[in-house]
Amino acid sequence: MKKVVLAFSGGHGTKAALHLLRRKYGPNVITYTANLGQKGSTEGLCERAIALGASSAHIADLRERFVEGYIFPALRAGAVCESGYALAHALARPMIVAEMVKIAREEGADLLAHGCAAKSNDQVRFETSAAALAPEMRVLNPLRDANLLHDDEVAAYCQKHDLTARKEDPGRFSITENLYGSSVQWNHAPDSFDEVPDEVFRRTRPIAGAPDAPGELTISFKHGLPCSLDGENLPSLELIHRVSTVAGEHGVGRLVTLEDRLIGIKMVEVYEQPAATILHMARQALERLVLSPDMLQFKSVLSRKFADLTYQGFWFSELREALDAFFLKATEFVTGDVRVRMHKGHARVTGARSRYSLYSQAMAEPTTEGDAFSHSAVRGFMETISQPLRAAPREGWKPREADE
Repeated sequence: MKKVVLAFSGGHGTKAALHLLRRKYGPNVITYTANLGQKGSTEGLCERAIALGASSAHIADLRERFVEGYIFPALRAGAVCESGYALAHALARPMIVAEMVKIAREEGADLLAHGCAAKSNDQVRFETSAAALAPEMRVLNPLRDANLLHDDEVAAYCQKHDLTARKEDPGRFSITENLYGSSVQWNHAPDSFDEVPDEVFRRTRPIAGAPDAPGELTISFKHGLPCSLDGENLPSLELIHRVSTVAGEHGVGRLVTLEDRLIGIKMVEVYEQPAATILHMARQALERLVLSPDMLQFKSVLSRKFADLTYQGFWFSELREALDAFFLKATEFVTGDVRVRMHKGHARVTGARSRYSLYSQAMAEPTTEGDAFSHSAVRGFMETISQPLRAAPREGWKPREADE
């Protein structure tokens, strides 16, 4: 009988998926759980999976590898969706699939499975990532196959088959999280005009509860990646944790947006991403200081493409990897310090410096003393840049404003 490796989070969806797979494949269901910084949710999951019928259960602490291999490349690329989403979960899914494929080959399994919801983006990311890494393996979605397409149906299935230790109240919303950000899902689709209640947010303080005094962080970058805070060199994992904590204390990092999901519908999405918000803001300020206008413009186009590929599940595509090589070169001189001030839900850059800065105080000086700008060259520049407009216009043509 075939073996299957199931991505197991311990939520209703993966518990129902495990039960369905167990009924079909018997004692040949293996679970895999990744610790990506979700608070306490991996504790006891192997024991829980075994109790629910898994033949074996694997768990791994992937936090450091997640930062170095996925979060940092996306940060260096400036990869943020048009909606403002910094891709916390879109980055996690390909890493999980890569580990599942590794486990499957070690265990002699030729099937992968997930318990993603029927309208989720993650189902696409799981299956596209598996197609890239292990095209010979089939990916199962037992919930979809069993026609369990809604959260209430999945919860009812779990209760019917005693898959929960106690009767659980799903509440108004559920939270999916990792060390880079959280995503909130309602038990009913919210009205797009309704305000999101403060009780939804767990990582960021409400404005009323944020400190009255502003907070500041000075973030140092080397080749486009953060390396220290306030002059202290830190491991990447600790650096993200500290930025997230400070930003969250000041209420920074909330995002409520209407997002276009991969399956073709619009959804109200609620994210908490304090670390990502601050790090992307600081990186962008430093890039504006050290990169040429042409590089900034071209990089912005490729940044959007990098984000789109990640969001759509094409992390393991040749194009995404090629873009990564471009950003390695493009951020070669993105080294320096950025000071960010946070206060009552807002953040702004208050200073940036770099030994590679393209900004010259002498060139920008508006007074006579110390002005290094070549004013004598301006007349020739004006003549050259306006020459196309001086060319004889077509007969009868006049600018629209001239007609008015």
